[in-house]
Amino acid sequence: MNPASAIARLRYCIASSLQNLRRNLTLSLITTSTIAVMFTICTSMLLVLLNLSAFMQTWADQLQIIVYFEMQASAKDMQRFEKEIEARPEVEQVRHVSPEEAMRLLKGALEGQDGILYGLPDNPLPASLEIRLHKPYLTNDAVEAFVAGITRTPPVADIEYGQRWLERFIAFFELARLTCLLLGVFLIIFTYCIIANTIRLMVYSRRDEIEIMKLVGAGSLMVKFPFWLEGALQGACGAALALLIVLGVEKLAMNNLATLLNFYLGSGSYVFLDWPMAAAITAAGALLGLAGSFFAVNHLDAHYS
Repeated sequence: MNPASAIARLRYCIASSLQNLRRNLTLSLITTSTIAVMFTICTSMLLVLLNLSAFMQTWADQLQIIVYFEMQASAKDMQRFEKEIEARPEVEQVRHVSPEEAMRLLKGALEGQDGILYGLPDNPLPASLEIRLHKPYLTNDAVEAFVAGITRTPPVADIEYGQRWLERFIAFFELARLTCLLLGVFLIIFTYCIIANTIRLMVYSRRDEIEIMKLVGAGSLMVKFPFWLEGALQGACGAALALLIVLGVEKLAMNNLATLLNFYLGSGSYVFLDWPMAAAITAAGALLGLAGSFFAVNHLDAHYS
């Protein structure tokens, strides 16, 4: 086959696909909308899992024990306690936080909403120590043993640590990941069936045309390729529409939840749609549509032979 003939056949297949989509416009729009809904759900679940993973990693990296001193504790007592903590083998780093620094950090975390603090007559925040342990000592038992050893030591007023919450969050994350995986598989199968059934209906609506093409000697690829292209186009368009929906929700979330996300995940550490992810999702939609249409027209050779 010479290049000119191949290009002519490709142009015919593309024109035939677009014409068939216009001919069955209502069915095509319903199918594309259904695919968009499915991909919106799948993309949203993917972003939720990625952000939960980022949150978990950020929390694990920043896991520390915070020791709050009594308000009336003297500088000498706090220094003595800090030196005792630094001498312990499980301690990697100790940082003293004064009441003034704690207030500055709190105002920075509030990001423009620190007006709620203006009514306070004095700084109510105590001095504290931020203690970071070496990684081998970040197990639940080791952290609890360390905390138990300093709980009743003057001038300690209170101790805060998040190891137990981190382990619970990891268990929740694993459950969420399994749930999203099962739901994602179900949605992919459902989308595949929708595309396959749509292509079958289009094949049925063109059965006379296909039979004529076969009678005049059209090859199997010439008959099937337009339907493959239709499935790929519907899958890609549905995925692209889903990306637009998710992008709009992202913008809305950033406008209303930016402060909350920065507080819990840290500025810039959350995961949103980027170009590689968008391209991969669109390609996945096209491949899913191609797979559905491929198996939907697989019977044509036997039927028209």
